[in-house]
Amino acid sequence: MSFTNNHQNLIYAKERFENDRSIMKKISMTMDFLKSPSFSSSPVIKIDQRAIVFNLSKGANINNVPINGLTVDEFSGLVEDAMSSNNTEYGFGRWGEVREIYANEFFDSIVEGSNEKRNVHMGVDVFCQSGEDIFTPLDGRIIIKANNKNELDYGPMLILEHTDDKGGMFYTLYGHLSLASIASIEEGQTVVAGQKIAEVGAPPENGNWPPHLHFQLILELFSLGSDFPGVALSSEKEMWLTLSPCPIMFFSGMNKPINSIHANKS
Repeated sequence: MSFTNNHQNLIYAKERFENDRSIMKKISMTMDFLKSPSFSSSPVIKIDQRAIVFNLSKGANINNVPINGLTVDEFSGLVEDAMSSNNTEYGFGRWGEVREIYANEFFDSIVEGSNEKRNVHMGVDVFCQSGEDIFTPLDGRIIIKANNKNELDYGPMLILEHTDDKGGMFYTLYGHLSLASIASIEEGQTVVAGQKIAEVGAPPENGNWPPHLHFQLILELFSLGSDFPGVALSSEKEMWLTLSPCPIMFFSGMNKPINSIHANKS
């Protein structure tokens, strides 16, 4: 999708969100389903219970080393050392977190004259080794397979479509994948809960990030497709975090806070 078309589609999405009352009704119904006792999902990644939660917010550090401005190798080394020292191979990056690691022009606002950058993380990161298996947590259909090659973009990614108990559609997004692992995936393909769909990618192919899965819940995709953002402007976070709420229900065994907003209030 070209930048110009993406701009127009973003404007369309904002207008629909602000003016179409059916959008909020649909979101409310889907969230009722996702929060209900009857909702259950298979693991997205089979993590261990020692998994740690990283603080990647503004001014944060890992093992007393500031994370801002690091190369991907330096960042990866810090992540791996922190996980190893906690006797785990897994770490989480929090939803709703305001970060300063999104430094390049890809995260600039498209609003003319604005100096604001997108910096609010809209998914949950699962740091692990490259090659880690990724599974669909629910029955669904693969509707988007893409390779977003911009530096610090999703890299190889998938979006799956699912249905709630009223037949409404919602979506899950999987970013920073291994390109080879999705080579045989086809758009329109149906999948069942627990089925392997991809593997975690390695830099630079994965968008040039430390190996991790970016997992994101999307309640309304609009017409944004593979350009649906994973990071939002702070000035627009109410809209985007409503469209992509914290996917904590997909990590039911996690006993540590992966919701940055709630963590910061405690």
